[in-house]
Amino acid sequence: MRWRLPARPGRSLTGPAASGESGAAVVEFLVVFVALLVPVVYAMVVMADVQRAMLATSSAAREVGRVYVTAADRADARLRAERAYSDVLASYGLGVGEGRDRLGLAAGCPAGAPGACDGGFGPGVEVRVVVTYRVPVARVPFLGVVPGPSVVVGATHRTRADRYRGFGT
Repeated sequence: MRWRLPARPGRSLTGPAASGESGAAVVEFLVVFVALLVPVVYAMVVMADVQRAMLATSSAAREVGRVYVTAADRADARLRAERAYSDVLASYGLGVGEGRDRLGLAAGCPAGAPGACDGGFGPGVEVRVVVTYRVPVARVPFLGVVPGPSVVVGATHRTRADRYRGFGT
């Protein structure tokens, strides 16, 4: 049973009910919600990629420095450093050799180091590792990354081999 109020003389309906626009607020809400939601989700995805790249570069720099100073000889140190670099970045889901990554490794003997430290390898060697990665910002749904702007993240790690460690024994 429907109840109806008797119409009063001189009064008419106003608002959406009078114009037949009932339900338009739901459509407007959905359009505005989607228009605001898409950029927010896009920004969250990009920030998650930047955070992942920051963790990967930090871990890679630390691991490369560690494996370099624990190697038995110079050739083994370079090989182990490159392997550790690619393994760490791959474990974070970042591609190596795609032109977005860069590894810088500088090793040198400080003044006053024992005589065994020569040419950037041996007891007391100081190693500086710099790892950078460009995180692409421009993405197209179903196509992936497209050329465009990027955010560069990186990490630097310095380490020193133990001065009393025996190399090559």
